Amino acid sequence: MMNTFKPKLLLVDDHAIVRTGFRYLLESDADYQIKEVNTAEEACNVYNDFKPDAVIMDLIMPGMGGLEGVRHIQAKDNHAKVLVLSMRDDPVYVSRAQKAGAIGYVTKRSAPEELTKAVSDIIKGKNYVSADISNIDSKTNIQTDEEKMNCLSEREFEVFCLLAEGRTVVSISNDLHLSPKTVSNHRTRIMHKLHAESIVELTRLAIRNGLIEP
Repeated sequence: MMNTFKPKLLLVDDHAIVRTGFRYLLESDADYQIKEVNTAEEACNVYNDFKPDAVIMDLIMPGMGGLEGVRHIQAKDNHAKVLVLSMRDDPVYVSRAQKAGAIGYVTKRSAPEELTKAVSDIIKGKNYVSADISNIDSKTNIQTDEEKMNCLSEREFEVFCLLAEGRTVVSISNDLHLSPKTVSNHRTRIMHKLHAESIVELTRLAIRNGLIEP
């Protein structure tokens, strides 16, 4: 009798055209059953019913955000297999994703075959980090700053990166679907936790750790 088992993949990205491209790539490689959602909240809501063999999660999305989404899914199922698929190749992001519970991390700039191999590996329970991240040299100050930034929640870390890029409170609130007051409260807590007196200090910290371009 033929084996009709199809691994289930939960694809989480807020851009439909991106999901379509990744879905085509994955279905060209193997016979998967793929469910698409566009927010981390939706991923958490459908996880128990869909019971995916692997979750492919973007990081920067409106609402909860990918890092917090990984953590929530791990809270639901500590055997969950989550692969982060992101534009961010910064070591701090990789480390935070791993601490949240992701067992794989691939950048969107990776070769197509790297994504298909990563998905295959994490379904088997193997850890996977794409080559462009593996080749990044770690720096001592990254580790030191990473320890300082560990006091930030996932949402605060996301807002911190956007503030460091020079984004306004209104702009951040629109992108993350949060009220300006909520973003302002996050900004206040971030400044306090990082002992920063200005956005310039946040920007310097982000640049030093490769989170944004100088």
